[in-house]
Amino acid sequence: MTTHAHYSIYHQLLELAHLTIGKRQRHIKGVLLVIHHGCGLVQLGRHLYPLAANQALFLPADTLFAWHHFAGARVSWIEFSLRLTQGSQVGLVPDSELLTAAARRLAEHPEENDWHGPQGRLCRILYDELQRQSLTPLRHLYPTAQQLLSTPDPTQLSAAQAKTFAAQFGISASDFCAQYQLLRARQDLARGQLSEQQLAQHGFSSFAQFEHACDYWQRT
Repeated sequence: MTTHAHYSIYHQLLELAHLTIGKRQRHIKGVLLVIHHGCGLVQLGRHLYPLAANQALFLPADTLFAWHHFAGARVSWIEFSLRLTQGSQVGLVPDSELLTAAARRLAEHPEENDWHGPQGRLCRILYDELQRQSLTPLRHLYPTAQQLLSTPDPTQLSAAQAKTFAAQFGISASDFCAQYQLLRARQDLARGQLSEQQLAQHGFSSFAQFEHACDYWQRT
């Protein structure tokens, strides 16, 4: 909601045209992710969980996680100070029209940061609604997405599956796989473990193709 750290609730709109690979870290505040459009991956330990439009995920303070933001996604990142009562478990927020609407309104005016004005009231409405919800454990909700994470080959999907996937995730299965493979290759590179053999495992025939993918998806 505001860029001032002393406020209890902070809202930031993440609206990026390129793939942004997150860094696994612990956050000192509780974090609520609300996906307005597109998709991304939440990384908890070694597990990756796809999130798509109209989903909301709460991650309590001190949770070690990373958010990998896929190109074109539009996401509200909301932080809650430890001064506020909040849950202690990672969980998906059940469908809540009020919570989703409040987050959407905040996302429509990300430059406004008047805690005592409409944005502040929206933040408090969002927090109150979150407190009323019984969160459900994070699990693999999209079998098709998990299938692509296991074997990132979009040609394995039928035409109907590909159409449904694109409607849910806001991108084609091909673009999803391309960004996921680049994500894993970049993670190997960060660990100093990216060999030609590993590049091939991630679907790249050469370092030149890998560099081209970086330029295309990350604008590096």
